[in-house]
Amino acid sequence: MHLLGIIIAVATAIFWVTRAARGAKDVVDVANTLRNLPRRMRFKNKAGKRGLDLIDTPMEAATVLMVSVAKLSDYSATHDGLISGASTGRIIETLKTFMKISAVEADELLTQMRWVVKDLVQVGTALTPMTNVLSSAIQRAEADDLSDMLQKISRADGKPNAEQRAFITKVRAQLGLEV
Repeated sequence: MHLLGIIIAVATAIFWVTRAARGAKDVVDVANTLRNLPRRMRFKNKAGKRGLDLIDTPMEAATVLMVSVAKLSDYSATHDGLISGASTGRIIETLKTFMKISAVEADELLTQMRWVVKDLVQVGTALTPMTNVLSSAIQRAEADDLSDMLQKISRADGKPNAEQRAFITKVRAQLGLEV
């Protein structure tokens, strides 16, 4: 009879230990799910979006505006929308100087933003969404710096043309810098 009691006690202990182990595993699974939740939510928010809708940081928005100014150049107009090497170099140098990122990061950011802008028929369509991202995230001094950056990039292939000057004027107006 004592042997039967010992067996029942051991079986009961084994039952509760395995149940506790399964409970601990469930807690770990829930913790992993919650840990990955922010990443999954960012992905879910970006899923189904494309092009300019994916731009949500001021650095990306500023880079899109830089690429847009470069695409409005006379060089770009005569070369099927391609950006000149001078403009590319000027954008990378500007990103390194003002945004304080490495040359590799600047090149990667430029490549990504060129990909976003490549299918725009009218480059000016990037203006409003990008200035909306920027206006809530940057101060007046930073907006002035961005205007200066755009001016420098517009001069990469020589004298800025009328489209580039008009684009920069619109950027300044939408960022509240005019007058």
